Amino acid sequence: MLQWKSYLPIIRLTLERFTQDVQSSECFAHYDSSYGQVINEQKERLLVVFDSFDTQDEAETIEDYLDFCIHNDLPYLFVHSELSSVAREILGLLASEEKCSSIAQANTQFTRLESRIAEEYYHQFLRKLATKHHVRLSHLSHLIEKHLMIHYQHHLEWMLLLIAELQGTAREGSHCELDHTQCSFGQWLHNPSIPYLSNTSHFSDIQRLHITLHELAFNIFSQHNSKQLDHKNMIQMLQHLDYTSLEIGNEIAIINDMLIIGEYTKDPLTGLLGRRLFEKIVMGQIEIAKATESECSIIMCDLDHFKEVNDRFGHLAGDEVIKSFAVSLQTTLRKSDFIFRFGGEEFLILLPSTNYKEAHLLAEKICRRSDEAKLEYEGALLTYTVSIGVCEIDTHDLAFVTKDTIQKYIQMVDSKLYLAKQNGRNRVE
Repeated sequence: MLQWKSYLPIIRLTLERFTQDVQSSECFAHYDSSYGQVINEQKERLLVVFDSFDTQDEAETIEDYLDFCIHNDLPYLFVHSELSSVAREILGLLASEEKCSSIAQANTQFTRLESRIAEEYYHQFLRKLATKHHVRLSHLSHLIEKHLMIHYQHHLEWMLLLIAELQGTAREGSHCELDHTQCSFGQWLHNPSIPYLSNTSHFSDIQRLHITLHELAFNIFSQHNSKQLDHKNMIQMLQHLDYTSLEIGNEIAIINDMLIIGEYTKDPLTGLLGRRLFEKIVMGQIEIAKATESECSIIMCDLDHFKEVNDRFGHLAGDEVIKSFAVSLQTTLRKSDFIFRFGGEEFLILLPSTNYKEAHLLAEKICRRSDEAKLEYEGALLTYTVSIGVCEIDTHDLAFVTKDTIQKYIQMVDSKLYLAKQNGRNRVE
């Protein structure tokens, strides 16, 4: 019989090397120092597990170890990789010592432990996935006007039913529809109520993603109903399923945004959205961003020295500059971006599914195009530049969205715009 106690010093060294490598990697860079203490304690508990192999305490120590890992939210990939590094080290050492019977015994122990870890993390993943979808649904319930997001709501309800079936908690008689044309979302998808939807590339992407999603669901249930359930593979497939589901939500949100923009009354001079719609639209977009776990950013633009254009060439010339800049914004940005004429020469842009870095690059593009613009008016050549502020809305930490929340971000992006003016204009901050 393999004497695990004699290999504990080697296992400890292997765990310490693994911990050092992981703690120096980028994936743990955002964790604070207390997390290092958790990892060290987890390492000691794993050593206790190895020390208990082939004893009457083995099952209890494994369960205590798993409870600790789950309670402290240690990632499955970390726990699995850590065990794999120990397995490689010990099996390699036993091979070099030509202990064939011990290799078979050790491999059986490692396989049994890895399977138990994967099983526990699989059930934890299902619990977390269910919680995520309840939260996503709650954000959609806060929308005053759901528009197309009602169909994403139906999709999320389908996802919750799938999870419930895997957990064995589904109501009697209810089942997850695996035919992608027969689920509630699929029925709408194959018979869209708005004709122009089917002509958009986003709609085609949703159809493709939805087929992929149902193929994944079929494979998940096939694995779930098999005699030998591979929990590690189930986790991977469910992660892919969740990612595909979020992609569907993002694509629907884009079409939904284009629909909203087309419905609202526009500013008569520019054809852009008016300021009075801003709060209403932003509040809805933040809820959608939270439901689809996506980013959201805002840009504030102000034409530089605009009063001089009016004073020198007249207000009609000023109107032409404003219209020219509005057209430039519309050709630079996506059809699903919300562009508001916020004041006389001030514009505010809401960018769904856009982080700060992406928004800043867009703002620089707007600034550059404005600087290069040439506008003829009654024989005169008009030029203009723009100063821009950029801000990302932290959708992840917002529990509730209020008018005060919106005002806070308006003030934040306005201060960035003011900084751009202070630093010389024709620039982005």
